[in-house]
Amino acid sequence: MWHTALVLSFLVSRISAQTWCNKNYLPGQPVVPPGGQFPTPQRSDEALLVFRCTPIISPYLEGETQGGILVEAFTTFMQYAGAEKIVGGAVPESLDVSVTHGGKVLATGRLAVSLDSKHTAELYFTLPTLGEPRRQSYSVDCSASYGEDAQINTTSALSYLPRPSSGSVTKRDLRTGALLVGDLDKPLFPIGFYTSFDNYLASNLSILDDIKDQGFNIVHPVPTFGDLAALERVLDRMELLGLYLVYDMRHTYKNPEALTTEVNMIKSRPNLLLWYTSDEPDGTSEPLNVTRLAYEVIYDLDGYHPVSIVLNCADYEFTAYTEGADIVMPDTYTIANDPSFSTKYNTSCTPDFGCCGCDNCQGELEDISRRLDDFASRLDILGWARTRGVWSVPQAFGGEEFWTRPPTGREFAVQTILSISHGARGIMPWIDPTPADVKSAASALAKALDQAKTFIFDPRAQFRSLQSDRVDVGMWSVGKETLLLIANLNEQKAEVELPLPGSVSLRELVNYGVERRRFGKQGHLEVDLEPWGCAILVAHLPAVMFNAQDDEL
Repeated sequence: MWHTALVLSFLVSRISAQTWCNKNYLPGQPVVPPGGQFPTPQRSDEALLVFRCTPIISPYLEGETQGGILVEAFTTFMQYAGAEKIVGGAVPESLDVSVTHGGKVLATGRLAVSLDSKHTAELYFTLPTLGEPRRQSYSVDCSASYGEDAQINTTSALSYLPRPSSGSVTKRDLRTGALLVGDLDKPLFPIGFYTSFDNYLASNLSILDDIKDQGFNIVHPVPTFGDLAALERVLDRMELLGLYLVYDMRHTYKNPEALTTEVNMIKSRPNLLLWYTSDEPDGTSEPLNVTRLAYEVIYDLDGYHPVSIVLNCADYEFTAYTEGADIVMPDTYTIANDPSFSTKYNTSCTPDFGCCGCDNCQGELEDISRRLDDFASRLDILGWARTRGVWSVPQAFGGEEFWTRPPTGREFAVQTILSISHGARGIMPWIDPTPADVKSAASALAKALDQAKTFIFDPRAQFRSLQSDRVDVGMWSVGKETLLLIANLNEQKAEVELPLPGSVSLRELVNYGVERRRFGKQGHLEVDLEPWGCAILVAHLPAVMFNAQDDEL
């Protein structure tokens, strides 16, 4: 449940904003279309070829010897960024790829192309071939040739930095969206709450010990930080416990001088994971360049940690605000909320008017997956799908404003599992303190995700998604094992048949009301689910199910 100070902060932002998501929302105000919608790409009459390249890891560091470029190709009938007509009209079977810098060839390889899927290849080279480590990124040229003389070209920025004299480095694996931490670059699945500071963390450091024991690995203290001595104590304790810091500058990021002071104060902390600048800039219609300007200041001062923002609106100036972030999060608060009528303002909510706490939502759990899917689609259209990651902000509050109650623990678990299946690679709920059953469910999920990450962040994993009668399933297959994230979005019982043989053995990482029952009609695994039932399971296939030439399901 929201604390008074946080509620007041939320109210002040609402009052100070003349609109929300650029919509009028007060009684008597006119209905004015908000504008700012993401443009739908024009359709082409013929297939277009998209060729992209990006570093495999960002950043690379002084002393590392191997660098890598991920090249990717696919065809589309939509005008994606960089999409080009295919010379000769026929889709080529493959592309001959060359990666260069300053005219010097770094790597070459061949990349498959097909009409129905994306193909990637990893091309490696010796990092010092680029030159010396430096703060300025290197520009890498990627070209792909096909046919007799056809060629498609693109470029990518590669970061190859000197090692910092102090502090940490958070790397990103741009193949999987994983954050890599520590000297061994271990993947981290970040999970932890926005956390109240005054009258909570600042007054009781033992809360951090509890957070660590509960399995969480990040803490996002919510400013303001009026007592800097208390902030130092909290951050020191987090460091001692091995809790990573998401540092929030929502009140200072628009002021370059204040932003500089905060970045310089925090950037050398060994447990800094990432920066957090703008909180819902689309809601308050901040200047369109505000996140980008802050991003540039932070990278000039630091450059070793990603920058994150959260967006509230379904579709308002997505490109402009996301340009200033490495990680973008939607906060889609749909539990115990009527998104069609605002009890706070006594007005209806439509795509052109109103503020109901969940912009353009339908009041169902699919609001969460739709928003994540929309973000992923837009990033792909822009050519940013690899360079910008997406996290989720599950609802962990209620009983204030638009929300009549907090979610139950099971509702929280469903939100989280659904989010991960739809691309979220970090979980940061709003807000702690939270009801005990929500915290308990979050703790169980945190411990499960520490094991599940070995599948989610394995570049070899084959991902499949299944939706059937409001049951959502994400599947990551590696060798003989498949990670299953299952979520029943119904308020009643449901069942689902999975494309796995009924003879699989199942290992539970977390389970809220999912039960294996029987073989399906074709010998597949079939499970029953309670209302809001959800689980994270690992299925292991017997060796007899595998062909020596093909170990995929």
